[in-house]
Amino acid sequence: MNTTEQGLDVLNAPGETEDYIVNMHVYNFFLVFNCIVCGEIIGILGIVGNICNIWNFCKQGLTDSITVTLTALSLSDLGGLVIQQGNNILFCPYLTQIELNFVPLDLASVFFFYPQGYFIRVSGLITAFATFERCMSVTIPLRVKSVFTKRLAVSVNISIFLILLLYVFPISFVVELAFVWIPETNRTMFTGLGRSNTDQIMHVSYLITDLALPYFTFLAIVVCNVVITVTLKTKAKWRTSVSGVGKRDEHAWRLRMKERKTVVMLVTVSVIFIACLIPHSAMLTALSVFRGLKFGGPYFQIACVVYSFTFLMETINCSVSCIIYYKMSTKYRVVAQQMFRFWKPKLKTLK
Repeated sequence: MNTTEQGLDVLNAPGETEDYIVNMHVYNFFLVFNCIVCGEIIGILGIVGNICNIWNFCKQGLTDSITVTLTALSLSDLGGLVIQQGNNILFCPYLTQIELNFVPLDLASVFFFYPQGYFIRVSGLITAFATFERCMSVTIPLRVKSVFTKRLAVSVNISIFLILLLYVFPISFVVELAFVWIPETNRTMFTGLGRSNTDQIMHVSYLITDLALPYFTFLAIVVCNVVITVTLKTKAKWRTSVSGVGKRDEHAWRLRMKERKTVVMLVTVSVIFIACLIPHSAMLTALSVFRGLKFGGPYFQIACVVYSFTFLMETINCSVSCIIYYKMSTKYRVVAQQMFRFWKPKLKTLK
């Protein structure tokens, strides 16, 4: 199978290189610990958490744009976590020692690596859209509700899901799955075959979806968060200098505090997204600069170990949202307590 600029380089079977720059026991430990142990446990908890998020937002009622957007974000995170579970299993180095009728990591690249990357990029753009919406609500609060309606939020989020399907099109187009005779194993195995123009097509896809799109998303999120922070501080100083909060201003003050909590919650989600996803983007960038990290190169094993950490970071990013919402959103917390109130009698009985 022809190598490409991204996943197909990294996800070919480990152990095919002749020189081991990383001790094999250390190599296997990190892949198993990061992907199979931590990745699977955190991923399963994240799946449950995102299902609870969707259930919670539906019970709140999808009446405003921010709730619609957060529901779409939970759907995307849920999809990414479900697919990542299969990716973690097929990434286990010990599978190469079992006589299987398929090449695990070739199938992982087609059925799991790229689909999971699709959901990660969808989550990034949805996060950027939510941050941009809050940025506008802070800078032009009087007009934002008339612009960012529920209908607009639904349209934008659906468009993000549909347009980014183009991310998985190149790998589906250039790779053909078939049973192939493998001389090294003396067996016929189900694997992927690249077309003659695989490298050219995947190189263009790599430049757009793995370099331009992620860094554009990071930049948009950072700029919006900076604008939000500066604007909120400026307005707070202005209000303090003009007057204190009187009784007749109590309702307006409560509205401002509610808006502020929502902003802080989204800023936290954005910061975690950037912190967890930028290592993966940095690794993709490094692959284009340091050819030794690519499949067959002298530093290929290092790339695999680093990828096991980036996979884990992506899993954490998709899994922690329910904790953030519960800690920072009063409405989410109240609805969550109502959702699980049937646990209270059981807890009393245990006591």
